[in-house]
Amino acid sequence: MRALIAAFLVVAVVAALPVAAETVRFHSAVTPPTPLQQRLFKERGQPISVAITVELTGEFYRPTGDGPFPAVVQLHGCGGRGPRESEDAAGARIVALGYALLIVDSFGPRGIKDRCGSNYWTDPVDRMADAYGALAWLTGQPFIDPERIALLGYSQGAIVALSAVSSGGEEALYDRHFRAAIAYYPHCQDFNGTVSVPTLILIGALDDWTPAEICQQKMAQRSGEGALLRLVVYPGAHYGFNMASLRDKPVSYLGHHIEYNEAADRAALAETVAALRQAFGR
Repeated sequence: MRALIAAFLVVAVVAALPVAAETVRFHSAVTPPTPLQQRLFKERGQPISVAITVELTGEFYRPTGDGPFPAVVQLHGCGGRGPRESEDAAGARIVALGYALLIVDSFGPRGIKDRCGSNYWTDPVDRMADAYGALAWLTGQPFIDPERIALLGYSQGAIVALSAVSSGGEEALYDRHFRAAIAYYPHCQDFNGTVSVPTLILIGALDDWTPAEICQQKMAQRSGEGALLRLVVYPGAHYGFNMASLRDKPVSYLGHHIEYNEAADRAALAETVAALRQAFGR
């Protein structure tokens, strides 16, 4: 508990400090061909085809100095990127810890307004490839430590984050992997409950869009295999409990209640910082 409080105090003090963002461009990752596909291409005497991927943009925040720095890849929710002031605040918090932050824009380059329909958790376009494209870009930067990069997602981005580190999933096809994952209020419907790296799920008990009960059921069904997986449920908290822009003005969107909860936001931020420090060793 002391570690969580200390972690929150650090980021709370420096969150308001200005930090400059750099807009960067990189491509969504190409999913490598499976061993079967490689064999078939070889048997047929065909070259291995490589798909053309989307060029993405991202907002990149980094500490001063030469590094190498640990880094975090951040994935937005089904509504796309948030307000710039929210991104800058996130950048300031991460940079204050000595880490870099890359906020990926999956929708803007594709001309997508949002993906918040009834089946949004099963329609994440190519967002897992976006996460691994961001990972590839970061590992190519000389001031980034390629072995200490974590994945942080919100809502639909949290679903993608869980999928990206699920054991037995597509993550096994990539050469580079994330060190840890943090998922804010994901829909756990299609989550298999087994992860390849330490993973943290943060969700509100009153969430009526991404119900905590489904994540709790997945936790109860776990076999104990895989890396450490923690689920933290915040009593009295709804979907979007960390959306400070909704302070004192909860809203209803697509029939779901969205409300900021300061206590849950503070507690989740402290858990996030502690998880990153544990993963990065600093």
